Amino acid sequence: MNWLLLATEAGEKEPSFTDLNFVTAAWVWVAFIVTFLILRKVAWPGLANKLEEREIRIAEGLRKAEEAEARARELAEKQEQLLGEARLEGQKLIADARQAAENVKNDLMRAAQEEIGAERERAKKEIGLERAKAIDELKQVTIELTLEASARLLQRELRDEDHRRMAREIVEEVATRL
Repeated sequence: MNWLLLATEAGEKEPSFTDLNFVTAAWVWVAFIVTFLILRKVAWPGLANKLEEREIRIAEGLRKAEEAEARARELAEKQEQLLGEARLEGQKLIADARQAAENVKNDLMRAAQEEIGAERERAKKEIGLERAKAIDELKQVTIELTLEASARLLQRELRDEDHRRMAREIVEEVATRL
């Protein structure tokens, strides 16, 4: 501050920011160059190495990210393909199962129809045999009744009233035997 007072007292004008002082400027340049040289020898190589390592790590990370993205795309495509194949295989299995079920149903229906037909034929045969048996029994009973009626007629002479009574008895006997 004394310097400022001395300069103003001596009639000099007050120094401003735009005034150049060559001595100070020279010392600033010398300090800058010395600092630059020291930083260049000591700090700059370490900083450059760190920046270079960082650049390499970033480039490696980008490369790995691109590889991972490519692998992810490839896996997604493969997965889509496998899903499509699985879908087709599932549809084929369902179609095969439906066809197998239809075949089993048809086989069961055919077997049931054959069994029903065989049962019907067996029933017809049994009915025919029972019918023939009933007809034979009816013939036998008719023959026996005819013989018995003839024997009774031959044993005595019949009147109208005897004919009616005998016919009633024969009809009653036939009805009780059936």
